[in-house]
Amino acid sequence: MNKLSMILNYLWLHGWKYKAMERHHAKVEQQLRGKRPLNVVFMALDLSLWRYQHLYELMAHDERFRPTIVLSPCPTRDNPEADAEVLRQFFREHHTPFVDYKQGQPAFDIRKNLQPDLMFYTQPYEHLLCTEHDCKAFYDKLLCYMPYGFWSSTGKLGYDLHFHNLAWRLYYSTNLHLQEAQKVATNKGRNVRVVGYANADDYLRPEHASPWKAMADGRQRKRIIWAPHYSVIAKNSAYPPRANFLWMADFMVALAREYAGEIQIAFKPHPALQTQLYQHKEWGRERTDAYYELWRTMENTQIETGQFIDLFMTSDAMVHDSGSFAVEYHYSKKPVMFVSKDMTPVLATLSDFGKKAYGLHYIGKDEADIRRFIDDVVLGGNDPMLSQREQFFSDYLLPPGGKSVAQNMLDDIVESLELGVDE
Repeated sequence: MNKLSMILNYLWLHGWKYKAMERHHAKVEQQLRGKRPLNVVFMALDLSLWRYQHLYELMAHDERFRPTIVLSPCPTRDNPEADAEVLRQFFREHHTPFVDYKQGQPAFDIRKNLQPDLMFYTQPYEHLLCTEHDCKAFYDKLLCYMPYGFWSSTGKLGYDLHFHNLAWRLYYSTNLHLQEAQKVATNKGRNVRVVGYANADDYLRPEHASPWKAMADGRQRKRIIWAPHYSVIAKNSAYPPRANFLWMADFMVALAREYAGEIQIAFKPHPALQTQLYQHKEWGRERTDAYYELWRTMENTQIETGQFIDLFMTSDAMVHDSGSFAVEYHYSKKPVMFVSKDMTPVLATLSDFGKKAYGLHYIGKDEADIRRFIDDVVLGGNDPMLSQREQFFSDYLLPPGGKSVAQNMLDDIVESLELGVDE
């Protein structure tokens, strides 16, 4: 694309298309005002990304809404059928109806069968789902999005993709995230509403079931989560790589064995890590599967690939290099270590909010740092950042207005579309 074409494309997007979409939204809002019930579609891609259960349940008991969940796994994943099966199990356990995913069969026709008014997506990326379900096919509808994780970085990827500018509502976690959108997004964040963090309603439950397996000797150990990111090879990108898994893999196994009488470790890999390892020339499917099985079967370890809130809230510490967990684990108020050989490129990408969250981490640049964290902080109880984490929790992790996150979203929709009081 030559320079003139780039300029014209920029002007078309920023000077016309995004503003035209805002005018379109205003017309659709007018058409939907007072409509009962509104047809609402929730796209379910992966259980680890699913954040709309509470909102769905509120709508399912509200005559102003007719909500439907549609399973639509990512076709580029290594095993989309496995993703669908995990979702099926979750929804069945919660007695939640859904439109199923039929591998190898034509995609379910959402527009024809459900006639959606509002649609909720779990990711802001185009070309993520099959063509028939992709957000690009529904920009004429009122599209909504709540980030599945606590976004701690700044830049285009988190705030200024086409979806961010073309969606009707972006439900963000804090006023600091709104300020980032106002600074970074082309539409200046005019479609953003602050409702609290997606998982806050679950973290703030009074009780949490323990997913930790019982030890054979019946003795309680310190419970540590290891949550590695999926990027096993450092690559050039807009964001710093988190390629720590390869040097940590054997060390963490050895650590679990060495401290078997004192700690339990839950291996909580990023959902995409397994696929990345399958494709790695030194790992492949056989070695990867054997490694995952090792974590599943060692005496004081386990593997966790699904929901993680109960895991977090019943743990004693975490070691990770995940962006979203850098904030999310602070709901537990427990000590946490971020693994990075060089924090400079990581910190360079962070928003003001992200810098606050990462600043409450112990940093692990090598094996000695990780071992020191376990010995001094986890086992020794020397945790000087505890009071700071508690203050961060009070300042940023509680939903606004004293309401649940789901209720804040529902209230915004009701007010925006003048739906009135539930009958």
